[in-house]
Amino acid sequence: MTRTDRAELERLVQTLDRQHPDWPAADIERELAQRAAVSYGNWTDDTPSLESRLRQVQRWRTGFRAAGPLARAKTAYTFLWPMGEKQRQGVEPSFRARPALRRASHRIFVYNCSSETLRELRAKVGGVEVAYEPALIPQGFAELHWTRNPAILEGLLRAEDRTTLRHPLEVEFAVANGTRRASLKGDLSLEANDGWVAFRASDRSEKEIE
Repeated sequence: MTRTDRAELERLVQTLDRQHPDWPAADIERELAQRAAVSYGNWTDDTPSLESRLRQVQRWRTGFRAAGPLARAKTAYTFLWPMGEKQRQGVEPSFRARPALRRASHRIFVYNCSSETLRELRAKVGGVEVAYEPALIPQGFAELHWTRNPAILEGLLRAEDRTTLRHPLEVEFAVANGTRRASLKGDLSLEANDGWVAFRASDRSEKEIE
C-alpha cells in the first residue's frame, strides 16, 4: 500500500466517523471497499488479515498513527458526538427511548465514540455547565441536563411555533490518559415544538439528532 493509498483511506475513515460515530470498525471497513476500491484493494493485499485491518481502522478514527501514546489530539468528533434518545437506543438496545412522532429528542447525550476513556469531561450549553463526568468509558454516554440552564427554558416559552433556537455547546475533556486537553464546540438546534434536532460543529460538520 502506498502513502497515497494510506492517506486516502485515513481521510475517508475520519469522514465516515464524523457521519456515523456509532458505526463499529467493521462497518467502516466494508464501506471503504465501496468508496475507495483501488486503495482498499491495495490495502487488503498488504494487510490480508481482517482483524488487523479493523485495528487499523480504529487507529485511524481515533487519531493513532501507530502503537503508543497519542501523537496529537485530533478534532473532537474523533472522540465525542451528540446523540438523541433514538440514536442512543440504536447503540445501546437496553436503553429505552420515549416514543416520538417527529424527528427530535427531548433528552440529549454526548457519546464517547473513541477507543479510550475520556477524563474530566465538562459540558456547557449556552455557557451553563450541564454535565460533568470524571471518566467516560468507550461507547459510554453522558447526559446533557440542558434544563439546568433557565435561559433555554425561557426561550422556549417565548418562541413561536416551529421556531428553531440555537444554543452553543462546549465540551472540554482530557485524552491520552489525561495528558492532553481536547474540546468539542458547535451549536445545538432546538425546535420549539419538538426538541433537539441537530448539531453543527465548529468545523461545519453536521449531524441530525433524533
